[in-house]
Amino acid sequence: MDADEIVPLTRDAIKELLRLRADGDDGGELGRRQLPRWPFPGAVEIWVPDAEGHELHVIATLHDMGEGGVGVRSDVRLEPGSILNIAVHQPEASFHGQATVRHCTRRRTGYHVGMEFKFD
Repeated sequence: MDADEIVPLTRDAIKELLRLRADGDDGGELGRRQLPRWPFPGAVEIWVPDAEGHELHVIATLHDMGEGGVGVRSDVRLEPGSILNIAVHQPEASFHGQATVRHCTRRRTGYHVGMEFKFD
């Protein structure tokens, strides 16, 4: 991957990725969210700070994505309310920025985590 394929996580960048992928499909799942999400397989890197000022590097599995955030599966519990540095990896580009953990639910296969993108 070239450095120009690593881009800041912005609302416009995510909107463009969704537009390219949706191909006219505007039927994303809404559920309890304000904005719909679509299935988006991929990887998400998450950096979780600890009490000593170090960061735990977590690789999570991307489940779905929308303009406002992502749903991921993680082997590590993430504290709701935490603001974390993330990188979302897709074939088109890798997006780096921050997200707020909105929920973290224990499941049989790990934790299902909903994260809301934090745009400046």
